[in-house]
Amino acid sequence: MSFPHQPNTEPPKDMAVFKNLAGVASLSDKFRRVLWTGRNSQLVVMTIPVGGEIGEEIHTVDQHLLFLSGSAEAIVNGKTDRVGPGDIVIVPAGAQHNFINKGETPLILSTVYAPAEHKETTVHESLEEGERLEEEGKDEPPSWAQDLHKKA
Repeated sequence: MSFPHQPNTEPPKDMAVFKNLAGVASLSDKFRRVLWTGRNSQLVVMTIPVGGEIGEEIHTVDQHLLFLSGSAEAIVNGKTDRVGPGDIVIVPAGAQHNFINKGETPLILSTVYAPAEHKETTVHESLEEGERLEEEGKDEPPSWAQDLHKKA
């Protein structure tokens, strides 16, 4: 079965509605899948396997993570907290962070990057694939979503 939502590949002009985001996210078994990219933000769903993690990282963008199912240890700038369904963690740009699946089921979450962090059609099978494509420069946001990335 194919995933029911295709990402936009042009700047959006109208609203996007994702009914039952938890249900939509649970249909994706991919580590990372971009659902929507705007000029100033991006919606992504992630599925982290049991014992897996997002991977320690620092972004130049803000990130809001909404946990839909599962249980994780949130680590942001060395501080830890346990998070689960319904919790949201906001990671400001420049903060070192990681989220580790501590549950017995896959960790499913949605995340908003502001501005966009990934290519508008990104689907990563695994953390390793995502890291490799990012290092190779093959996971950059589209030019129309990079205005906020530019320094004044």
